[in-house]
Amino acid sequence: MMTGTPIASNVWMAYLLTIFLVVTGFAVYDILYRRVPDKALAFFIPLAALAPLIQACSILENGRTPIFVWPIVVKALAGALLGFCIPLAAALATGGSGMGGGDIKFCGILGLVYGPSGMALIFLVAAGFAMPVVLLYRRLLRDKQPIAIPFLPFLACGCSAATLAELFL
Repeated sequence: MMTGTPIASNVWMAYLLTIFLVVTGFAVYDILYRRVPDKALAFFIPLAALAPLIQACSILENGRTPIFVWPIVVKALAGALLGFCIPLAAALATGGSGMGGGDIKFCGILGLVYGPSGMALIFLVAAGFAMPVVLLYRRLLRDKQPIAIPFLPFLACGCSAATLAELFL
């Protein structure tokens, strides 16, 4: 007899927690150095690309036909496109002062893992946490100039919400 919340796959849960730890590492680096290194992103891409493969293996293990694998791949690619295009549009709308290139690339990579609905949740939570911080920071400095804050910690908050939603909803 099992009690508690059932998890579909222990491998998927371990993978999502690993992704969250990597995102947390990126967030700490962004806080300390105010940048997202391209070399680290290059190592993060293969880890993120494992998401559709792990989900596909889980489906094939359960005896389903391989036709169910394509929606997983499409979901991952759509998430990557959404994760890249929305921050890119925000950066272009603000003239490049809103979001840096490392954040844009990072969001695209995250889209491979979380898909379009997960990225929407990540952006919603990140914006919800970042907005009060920016308003408070501008209020304390009494400055009307655009300010630059590291955005990856807020994306990490969004990733925690998306990970919990992926595992338990």
